[in-house]
Amino acid sequence: MGFRIQPKDIEIPHRDPFKHDRLGRKEPARILTRILESVDGPCVLAVDAPWGAGKTTFLSMLARHLRNQGFPVVEFNAWETDFTSDPFLALSEELTNGVREYTVGPLRDEIDKVKAAAKEVVRLAVPGAIRLATAGLLDISPFVEKEAGQALASLANKRLSEYLDARTSLRTFRTSLGGFATSLTGSKRGLPLVVVIDELDRCRPSYAVELLETAKHLFAVDRVVFVLAINRAELAHSIRAVYGGEFDAIGYLRRFIDIDIRLPEANRERFIETVLTSTGIEDYFRSRPAESTQGDDYDSVRAWLLAFFVSSNLSLRQIAQSIHRLGLVFASLRTDRRSLAQAATIALVMRTLEPDLFTRFSRGEVEDREAVQTMLRGAPEPPGHLREPLEAFLIVAAMEIRHPDRLIAHVTPSSLLAEYRATAEKAKESRDYDDAAAVRAMAVVEDVDRLMGQQLRRRVALGFPEAARRVDLLSPSLVDDVERRSDGTGGD
Repeated sequence: MGFRIQPKDIEIPHRDPFKHDRLGRKEPARILTRILESVDGPCVLAVDAPWGAGKTTFLSMLARHLRNQGFPVVEFNAWETDFTSDPFLALSEELTNGVREYTVGPLRDEIDKVKAAAKEVVRLAVPGAIRLATAGLLDISPFVEKEAGQALASLANKRLSEYLDARTSLRTFRTSLGGFATSLTGSKRGLPLVVVIDELDRCRPSYAVELLETAKHLFAVDRVVFVLAINRAELAHSIRAVYGGEFDAIGYLRRFIDIDIRLPEANRERFIETVLTSTGIEDYFRSRPAESTQGDDYDSVRAWLLAFFVSSNLSLRQIAQSIHRLGLVFASLRTDRRSLAQAATIALVMRTLEPDLFTRFSRGEVEDREAVQTMLRGAPEPPGHLREPLEAFLIVAAMEIRHPDRLIAHVTPSSLLAEYRATAEKAKESRDYDDAAAVRAMAVVEDVDRLMGQQLRRRVALGFPEAARRVDLLSPSLVDDVERRSDGTGGD
């Protein structure tokens, strides 16, 4: 059975689009639906959220919900069309094809007129004509007005004629589109045509900006509403990449977006729980013999992931990809190998949050003190019951990395561990158990001694180096039993 490193798209049932919603998006979608019911158009509405926050899933659920409420809806994936140099061609083609399901009788004739008008725009458009032709139709920025003026001044008579023809064709297109939209919405209880545009901020900058301008300038007709999924900060970067670093990108965006809403922060704990379930990590522990896990269990994996990822700056997509990677490690692990669940989870957390630290620590280039400070400073601090175990783990892991052939109980303590031992002994002698630093030191020393004791009793290492190789998917232990049997090697 295969294992997906990339999470599957969420299934969106036709009758209940929010059945598998794990981010609490139903209420924002219902609010947005009420807004769209009140808008006649033309209108551009932006749904703003960071990269990886679930915008695509939200728009898919919203589109299905709107259809269920009677809205005519066209979905347009900008990223899938940015191979073309002409966003008008892509958008007009997708729109006219997308509304076919709503066109019967006279409406079919009207959409054919829109399609013909769009083809005429494409045929007649000279370089820059689409943008220039909007100069007399819209209140455009001084930047574009200047561009129009300079271009028109340099046009020869032939070019001027082509420009005027293109401008006329654009007006014809807008008139045809407006007439169709009015007729269509008249058959849909007055609900506007909703054009949903996704993945705009994944497009190359020039295409993203031209598509935004095209949607606002050329498709701005009554009864048509655009719903865009954007990451405002990233889209602003794209605008500056086209118009220059000093260009007022945020102000420019305001001219295009009539209404903007920001998706509320998702319940990250519930999201992580759902991803963990989808990876089957808990099932892995149920199916493994106790001796292969040796004290590691699903609850510890879950606790570490929640402790670090819930309050992190990671996007939901990054969290899902990271957890799926851990699931792949467990799913690919040979049955005769220890799970090293805790070590693999901490290695994964470090690799995700602090990749440079992960690389240097795995090579023995970082002392435990720096590792502890970075993990507790660079990532959200884990809850109190996991802070000391994390420090103890990193102290023992650093000793194990530097002395792979020796029992860590026989290795000279690091300066950090020596300090903790001294502080703990001093607190015990003075019976001072109220000092937070002393209590912390005693807890770390106790956890270190516990890990060392396990190694002495079982003659089994903590396993961070091996766990790190597994997380990097470079460990020989990630070999299927079928492969081992086929080459006759068996276990090692």
